[in-house]
Amino acid sequence: MKIINGKIAILESDFDVAMEFSRILTDNDYVVRISMNSSDFFKTFNRFKPDLIILDLELKNSKLTGNEVYRMLINEKQTDAKLILLSKEKKTSTLNELFKLGAYHIIDVSDKLNETELIIRVNSAVQLKKQEEVNLQLQIENIYLKKSIVQSHAFIGESDCVLQAKRQIMKLAQADEDMFVVGETGTGKEVAAYYYYLNSNRFAKPFHTVNCSALTETLIESELFGHIKGSFTSADKSKIGFFERCNNGVLFLDEITNLSLAAQSKILRAIENKEIQVVGGETKKVDTKLIFASNSSMERLAQPDVFRKDLYYRIEGNIIELRPLRERGDDAYVLLNYFLSSYYQMNLNVAKAKLHKIKDLLLSYSWPGNVRELKNFCKAIVLSEKEISADTVKRHLEQKLKKQHETTVSNVHKYIRMDNLKSGVSNFERDFIYYHLEKNNWHISKTAKLIGLERTTLYKKIKQYKIIQSSKK
Repeated sequence: MKIINGKIAILESDFDVAMEFSRILTDNDYVVRISMNSSDFFKTFNRFKPDLIILDLELKNSKLTGNEVYRMLINEKQTDAKLILLSKEKKTSTLNELFKLGAYHIIDVSDKLNETELIIRVNSAVQLKKQEEVNLQLQIENIYLKKSIVQSHAFIGESDCVLQAKRQIMKLAQADEDMFVVGETGTGKEVAAYYYYLNSNRFAKPFHTVNCSALTETLIESELFGHIKGSFTSADKSKIGFFERCNNGVLFLDEITNLSLAAQSKILRAIENKEIQVVGGETKKVDTKLIFASNSSMERLAQPDVFRKDLYYRIEGNIIELRPLRERGDDAYVLLNYFLSSYYQMNLNVAKAKLHKIKDLLLSYSWPGNVRELKNFCKAIVLSEKEISADTVKRHLEQKLKKQHETTVSNVHKYIRMDNLKSGVSNFERDFIYYHLEKNNWHISKTAKLIGLERTTLYKKIKQYKIIQSSKK
């Protein structure tokens, strides 16, 4: 099948000149349509949709002159086709004006036609037109991608701490810096990562999320850095790791503290040297921007057995702390309105639901699961109810508060039923401390102050009860 280089419309009143151009262009695999006056040209133009127009400015026997056709196409933006003009004009000022208006090239037809130069100019103009079409399509795709991300990972909140976090993330994204997001489970660390991505020059480049807690020790390096075939027993084929897949893009490493210190050291090398060591293979240069995330407290991250000190010092200036929902003022109310509107598929006007009536009740619940819990709460309401009203939401919220109360009472009974007072008190104290450490994202100083203990006393009790972040052993 013959390859067509492009479509060209010729408007030329001299038949011999038009046919000469047509012959040259057809021989070079262009589809050509000839018009000899403005009326015929516009009829052909609307059907043909050319990539390039070759236009005689000194058009004769035509309703419009070539100059008028040219200015109509340019001024009224009737086409994005490139224009090559044919002219005998020698005045530099006139030619400069034509270039400023949008001419791609002007051919002096008072001289002998140079076929080689014509094809070079035509090829260049058509290729530029096609590249602009590709760029436009990419821009459209980027707009849709950005819209999709905003809808699925919207960073909603009006509290000072959220606005401050967004400003910090924006600065890091625009400076093309790595980022570390810390916060309780459900506070929106992945949302923060996507917010960085949206505001980065790396947007529309690769973005991948890796849950480090799901990686086994034997697979960590293979997953992150890739391996070559035969590098270990089960390596039956080569694999590209996430660092290389995200080259020039962004890699989001969630729960980074679940990686071994050895794996963390290799990540530090990738940051500092912009290179990775492929398992069983050679080192490769990569330009991958990293976003780390953890639900550990800042104090816990500073512990050398949890997070490498050299990696911590490399990233500590770029830490974003997401506050729990209970510390974000009225954001729970803002998020409730947003989620109900997003999930409801029947053009619900949430404003008419008068949800402000239940605002105080909504804010009285601590939302221990943070934004994720509130999001799932709204989804459950929409799936189970035909109509949304303040009373509907209130009923669901009261059920949630009742369950919370029943759980609290049940937990208290657990200690009351113990036969030994000392054992009951120590178990309660241990669970009490663990609960408040969790609630305060394992900030030792903050927890000690809130529960009325000295910081050193709290440390002693943590050691006494062998309290660790990952479990209640």
